[in-house]
Amino acid sequence: MALFTDGGITTLEDLLGYESSLLETARTEGIDLAIKLALAEEELGIDLQRFLVQQGARKLGLSHVVVTEALRKCHTFRALALSYRDAYNSQLNDRYLAKWKAWERRAEWAWEALVETGVGIVETPVARAMRPELSLTAAPAGAATYYVRVAWLNAAGQEGAPSEAAVVTTGEGEAVVVRAVSPPEGATGWNVYAGYAHEEVMLQNAGPIGIYDRWTLGGMNLISGRGPTDGQPPDYYVQRGGLRSRLDSQEGPGLLLRG
Repeated sequence: MALFTDGGITTLEDLLGYESSLLETARTEGIDLAIKLALAEEELGIDLQRFLVQQGARKLGLSHVVVTEALRKCHTFRALALSYRDAYNSQLNDRYLAKWKAWERRAEWAWEALVETGVGIVETPVARAMRPELSLTAAPAGAATYYVRVAWLNAAGQEGAPSEAAVVTTGEGEAVVVRAVSPPEGATGWNVYAGYAHEEVMLQNAGPIGIYDRWTLGGMNLISGRGPTDGQPPDYYVQRGGLRSRLDSQEGPGLLLRG
């Protein structure tokens, strides 16, 4: 799962899945939906940080928070509420008012569900990787188009959310050299995924690649490894009024072990 600070918790497509007419409403009323998504993320981040402090987990930051499905709903519904609030304030249209209040109630429901089931936490977060840098080198290889993604690893071998794909087309006698850029705090290595289509990228390395090392996709066929993960699963959850966990004996109440 991605981390809260990886960004892109939900997208415009997610909003349209709930409100197919939202795009037309935004065009009519001059609403920038990208700004609403950003504002919803900022507000949700403030509420999450306050919740963690209230539960005695003040040492945890937003970079430790995992985007679970409950958290994703919080962001989606909040963004919808903000969008229809602006639409209503623009026209004072009762139809917009009803949608604003309905999504506001859904956002409140999602927040309650989140804090009751727990905010997912990772102890050693690994940020989402940036799109890798690709270059070409001479090698006995055929021409092909490659899609390449990378993901950072921490010392425990946990993999962060993968990068967007970088795409390159090689000619005869060329191979691809991959470099992961801007290693985040806590990263100790990285994995490389490659394929001939975006949906078909597979793990190519047998073990972690060094932070500053490069990886060359050789002239032979790509390895049929596993696909990339979605990122780190929670190590445990912070619940409202939950049980104290042995993982956080110094933090206070509110923590519950995963599984």
